[in-house]
Amino acid sequence: MSQTEYQIKSGNIKGNSEETSTVSNISYEIENANNSGLKQNKIDKQIKKLQEKNKFPKNLSYLKSYTDPKTGTTTSAFLNKDTGKVTLGMTGTNVHKDAILKQTFGVPSYQGYIDVSETLKDIGADVNIGLHSVTDKDPHYKNTQDFIKNIKKDYDIDIITGHSLGGRDAMILGMSNDIKHIVVYNPAPLAIKDVSGLYADQEELKKLIEKYDGHIVRFVSDEDELDAGVRNHLYETAGEKIVLKNGEGHAMSGILMSRTQAIILAELNKVKGYQDENNKALKSVRKQTRHRLHKVETLRANWIQTTGGSLSSSQQQLLEALTALTIAEGLNQLVNEESQHLKKMYHAMAHKFGDNWKKAQEVGNEIGEKLTSEEVIDELRKGGAYESKLETDPKRKIDDKIKKLNDVYKNCNGYIAKIKQSIEAIVSNDQMLASQIDGMM
Repeated sequence: MSQTEYQIKSGNIKGNSEETSTVSNISYEIENANNSGLKQNKIDKQIKKLQEKNKFPKNLSYLKSYTDPKTGTTTSAFLNKDTGKVTLGMTGTNVHKDAILKQTFGVPSYQGYIDVSETLKDIGADVNIGLHSVTDKDPHYKNTQDFIKNIKKDYDIDIITGHSLGGRDAMILGMSNDIKHIVVYNPAPLAIKDVSGLYADQEELKKLIEKYDGHIVRFVSDEDELDAGVRNHLYETAGEKIVLKNGEGHAMSGILMSRTQAIILAELNKVKGYQDENNKALKSVRKQTRHRLHKVETLRANWIQTTGGSLSSSQQQLLEALTALTIAEGLNQLVNEESQHLKKMYHAMAHKFGDNWKKAQEVGNEIGEKLTSEEVIDELRKGGAYESKLETDPKRKIDDKIKKLNDVYKNCNGYIAKIKQSIEAIVSNDQMLASQIDGMM
């Protein structure tokens, strides 16, 4: 008798669902499909059918996926056709209830054994969070790291996402692979410090977090059972925590509700808005610069035609100066606009740095009820949570970047002024040359 082909279910996903939560959620179904033996081309066809039914975003194209046979962890890769970049989705604990029931009540099937095996691997990994600190060098990640590195050979990975244990994995793998955007949902902590006993691994985690210069957002439902469970422990995590006031628990289904999606999109668009403004400025400046360089080349062609193929030294110097001026002014405009965009985002988000430090103190006070405020701060510092790291350092890094941009802007202005002086010196005694470059400076 032929085996029924596994059917991928979209759940609450719609055609207009937010990208990261979509990929995070569908990764569970892709894991089920892989464990059921569904071929990659069949997965692609089923995703396309969901898109035709408006049950999956049409701008996301399925590339490939990998389920590690040793750990049960699945990584799914989708190409965003709008950006040309890839989003990776990591699965968390995938509890196949139907399969477990079949095994429990003695209804054997080969597929059932596979499902139970995968579930036990995931649950074992969940337990490990409290037993030791997992780092990017852990053997647990070797095969998945290889899969990600192979994706990077052909594509630019822009985002990595995941839910629960998959959120923990997404943070570690995202930081170690320098993926600029990490967006996770109800994630497990990187380590629980007051349970974990391996100091060396905790130090490795700290180094990984400090080295990473991308953007991490942790979306947590306000009734998330996992978040409530770790709240009374000192634990290691990374990035900005945004609590979703949606009255939902740990499951991904609550993340995909319309009102929650609206909150997620609004938060992600704050950073995306900064990037979009820079990209828009880049396209505009590039267009203007190309247009001005074309005018310089047209001037060169006209002079060559007029002189019969040779240029005077003054003409050659003038063309070189005009080319340098065009490029320098384009760069200067880009630097100035990025600086303005960065300042705008900084002022909009600066209060969050202070909020992060206040929240850390509140958590410390909840955990250490019998400690003085000074002792709480001392314990937080030992755990890697201190004012300079959560509030002062982020502000300083942004201030440093703005200062560097301002320095480049000033240097460009100085260079532009010198080029203009050179051009004026060349044309000062040649009115014909001066008239021919009119409007090009």
